[in-house]
Amino acid sequence: MYNVDIDTGGTMTDGLVSGDGTVVALKVETTPHDVTIAFVEILDAARSRLGFGDLRSFLDQVEVIRWSSTITSNVLAQRTGAKLGLLVSAGHEKDLYAADGLGSRVTGTLIDAGDISGLADDADDAAVRQAVKALLDKGIRRITISLKGAFADNAAELAIVDMLAADYPDHFLGSIPALAASEIVRRPDDATRTVAALINAYVHPALATSLYRAEEIVREEHGWRGNVLIGHVLGGMARIGKTKAFDTIESGPVFGTHACAAAAARHGDARVIAVDVGGTTAKASAVENGRVVMRPSGDFFGIPLELDLPLLHSIALGGGSVARAADGRVVLGPDSMGAAPGPACYGLGGRNATVTDALVVYGIVSPTAFLGGRRVLDIDRARAAIDTHVGAALGLSAAAAARAIVDAAYDQVAGLAARAAREAGWDPAETTLYAYGGNGPLFITPVAERLGVATARMFRFGNVYSAYGSAISDVVHVYESATSGMTREGVLSRCAELIDEAFRDLRGEGFDPAGAAHSWEARSAVAAEHGAGPDPAAALDWLDTEPVLVRLTARFPLPTLEQPTVDKSRDRAPSGSRTSPLGKDGTMPVYQFAALPDSTTQGPLLVDGGTFTWLVTDGWSLSVDPRGDASLRASR
Repeated sequence: MYNVDIDTGGTMTDGLVSGDGTVVALKVETTPHDVTIAFVEILDAARSRLGFGDLRSFLDQVEVIRWSSTITSNVLAQRTGAKLGLLVSAGHEKDLYAADGLGSRVTGTLIDAGDISGLADDADDAAVRQAVKALLDKGIRRITISLKGAFADNAAELAIVDMLAADYPDHFLGSIPALAASEIVRRPDDATRTVAALINAYVHPALATSLYRAEEIVREEHGWRGNVLIGHVLGGMARIGKTKAFDTIESGPVFGTHACAAAAARHGDARVIAVDVGGTTAKASAVENGRVVMRPSGDFFGIPLELDLPLLHSIALGGGSVARAADGRVVLGPDSMGAAPGPACYGLGGRNATVTDALVVYGIVSPTAFLGGRRVLDIDRARAAIDTHVGAALGLSAAAAARAIVDAAYDQVAGLAARAAREAGWDPAETTLYAYGGNGPLFITPVAERLGVATARMFRFGNVYSAYGSAISDVVHVYESATSGMTREGVLSRCAELIDEAFRDLRGEGFDPAGAAHSWEARSAVAAEHGAGPDPAAALDWLDTEPVLVRLTARFPLPTLEQPTVDKSRDRAPSGSRTSPLGKDGTMPVYQFAALPDSTTQGPLLVDGGTFTWLVTDGWSLSVDPRGDASLRASR
């Protein structure tokens, strides 16, 4: 049986198929108008590589499909979400329950200030209906309700949801989706609940359309009998019915971080800065002692949240980022050419210069080996675009302008990595740098040098590393309940209800709940006091005051990827060379990936892995282990 892990990014969709002693990495271009097309293309590419005659016969041998993505992240980044209306308690229309200017940072981005209505505490049904009608008259078709104090008692929020369902039935007038903030994030903080619910409502339409369509295709059109499992930002999987849009934000990049955590535990790297550079964005995260570094608050694309989240920062920089000259210097992004029309070198109509065009002209990316040779890149078009948009304005040759673009990209990613290290409280020079994603290995040693880092790692499946992280993940469900004012017996009774809910959900996904592991956390209102344990009583015993929240994490193990060793080539000599200023004499040796396991080679050099390229600049040594993962050490 096979497991299929798919990660949809802004430019490329990655796949990893494992089982029966084989692991196959796949890449297709993301189809942004309908990401389910690329989803199916990955499945069909897997079918072809594994020798199945049709998709149905391949899916008959598939046990698990796991899907992570940046669908919701891209909606937030590009501000293309749904037009929202919000009902809050009167007096909080501007501040959204926060005293730090939160309201002003959310309005104008997720929601227009004029689309927020306040409800008095004693508002009757007529007043609620009037507020809702006023929003609908403005064109609102998705409403969020977030009332003060709803964490402890959300009856008023749920009553409004029920009212809207009754007043606007789908079969008569067309339903008005309404969402109670208390059902999205169960936290005492009214502001956090409000913002999280707005994010969920804002990105929900784009996500829901994609998820349900993908599952419909594999189940109804191709006879697959399983549930498509969706990646969550906290690193676990769940079926679509147990997935909120908010759960999936940045899920793809986070699985890459979890893959790095597994590698750090295996190699004993205590502090790791993980850098993911793709076609649209670059991201930096942190791993300490084999665990993803979390933080008690953060932001999603400038939108602040007081929630436990992975330490993860993003910038709009990738291979497709547009390069231009402004104020006598190179400026990159934030706009991207994506997969279509793509960089100028794609020859699909793109006329802007991009980072990928510069990498081609600079001699780092081979025009004939891109995506395993499936696309031949036009270096003349790349050179012309760079000359037009950068070189002419700065008085540089196309070659010098390409170098300026590449250096600007290295500087930005180094700054991103340094920011992540500082937030973790580390000196960047005292970390190990991990790089992955389609372009990460082309940045690794130049970025490491800018940070003062002496050791770094790349990975055999690093070009699909978020899919790799998905392939070693489990089903994870998190359940929370407010417990303020309850006796200990009442809390334990509520915990028993949470266990029952977890068991029902696992059975609904086709998993035997007896095989799940459970962990508990209890939180106090006093100084964010936490307690943890294998059962609720043990978690409560940690607290000196009454708990205000209990959390159950239920984890069910899924089949996991076993990385095979590399079939080594007997010929360890370079297979060719490439003209590049990074070479000692203007050329760099190119090695085939299969020639490198169980060896150490000195840079500068390039490694051709078929669907990936590694760059090792001068002053670094490259050692590749039998699994095909690489360690880099500064040799000067």
